Amino acid sequence: MTIDFRPALPALIVALTGVVALVIDAFTPRAGRSRTQSVCLTGLAAALLVTFSLPVRIGCPACSPLTGGSVVSDTWSVALQALVLVVGMLALPLSTAYFRAIDQDRGEQNALIMFAIAGMLGLVSSVELISLFISLEIMSVALYALTGSRRARSDSQEAALKYFVTGAFSSAFFLYGVAWLYGVSGGTTFDRIASTLASPLGGNVGCALLASGFLLVGFGFKIAAVPFHSWAPDAYQGAPTSVTAFMSTAVKVAAFGALTRVFHGALFPLADRWIPLLAALAVLTMIVGNVSALAQRDLKRMLAYSSVAHAGYVMTALVSQPPQAAAAVFIYLVAYSVTNLGAFGVLAVLAKDGKEPLTLADISGMARRRPFLSAAMAVFLVSLTGVPLTAGFIGKLRVFAAAISADHAVLALVGLLMSAVSAYYYLRVVVAMYMEPPQDEDRWANVTGAAGLVIALCALAVLMLGVFPERLFAWAQTAAQTFR
Repeated sequence: MTIDFRPALPALIVALTGVVALVIDAFTPRAGRSRTQSVCLTGLAAALLVTFSLPVRIGCPACSPLTGGSVVSDTWSVALQALVLVVGMLALPLSTAYFRAIDQDRGEQNALIMFAIAGMLGLVSSVELISLFISLEIMSVALYALTGSRRARSDSQEAALKYFVTGAFSSAFFLYGVAWLYGVSGGTTFDRIASTLASPLGGNVGCALLASGFLLVGFGFKIAAVPFHSWAPDAYQGAPTSVTAFMSTAVKVAAFGALTRVFHGALFPLADRWIPLLAALAVLTMIVGNVSALAQRDLKRMLAYSSVAHAGYVMTALVSQPPQAAAAVFIYLVAYSVTNLGAFGVLAVLAKDGKEPLTLADISGMARRRPFLSAAMAVFLVSLTGVPLTAGFIGKLRVFAAAISADHAVLALVGLLMSAVSAYYYLRVVVAMYMEPPQDEDRWANVTGAAGLVIALCALAVLMLGVFPERLFAWAQTAAQTFR
């Protein structure tokens, strides 16, 4: 047997780049600007090239004693790794611009982003529960530190503490589920678990269902599904806005990628048992997320509850058969990533002198002073609502169609109703920007350079994917081939 490092190469490149960024930061004077952004972008671009150059479907127990079949390169992992890397490449310029605006430009933030991405890459390519758990923790620990990176602010420290405590709690549930599944199947690889669950289990059916429940709780915390969402509003509000932009998108891509592989791979023989529970959680998540967002006046908290609701929309697709579910999930994650990254990015690039727009009053009349940012924000908000000719509409159309194809029309109907509810709090922001007069003088930063380019690219992607979705559909069908 030969040792095959190839499935782990993208994550290794990103992790090594993070170490290099830390070394560079150690030799950068504290009064100087961080020089790590270009290094990190280069590392992400290299990892992206390696991801697409790898042969599809490598990594198995017979060919890789190093990983023991724990990491694989298949169509699903390649598609999601590429999405995570692209989100990281878009988030880095936003992060640099934001931390410079608040006079906290240190390379450690970029290094932590790289370590979080390394964990995400492992998460979407793992086909074994222990490696999945390790990747989950690598991602989570880096995100805890990023959330509390504004050390002078008490709300940032509070957010990090809440995120850490609930994250540790969810990890315990996840690990307990791993232990129960190992007891049932005698192994931790997804293939071994699926083959065991497909055979007669006798009295072990209850144990297998209990294990599935523990895993669902663990994933529920990571994707901020109700009732495991309580950390999200505080963490999103207290974290630096550029970190919130990264966390609200990349984490969902990685977590839903792993969730889809676990439940539509390892646990699919029990699908008739866990699908009703997943459907109930999706309904609860959509309703609670949207209703809670209606009452918010803080823009970051509003988008945080919106993110909770969108987790429910993605869960809607998971009640269908594996290929349809995987394709719909991928389409929604792409649409949601460019949209939400852009929405939080608009708030981040306006930060100046330690302050940023947080309320409707802060952005009232913004269209008169910042027409480009206002237009971009309007595009992002109508996409989050699900208006036609935007990426958000295409994403919702596919997840609801997947639910209907699996005879869960009620689930799709709830999603449609909640999308109508969301129009109120999304369009309220558009009204404030375009139809209300400015409350005071313009005190926000001027947007130039790479950060402005990221906002423009996200807005363009939202429109192009909405008008010309055929290429996205083709990518999704290719990604879903793993589940055929």
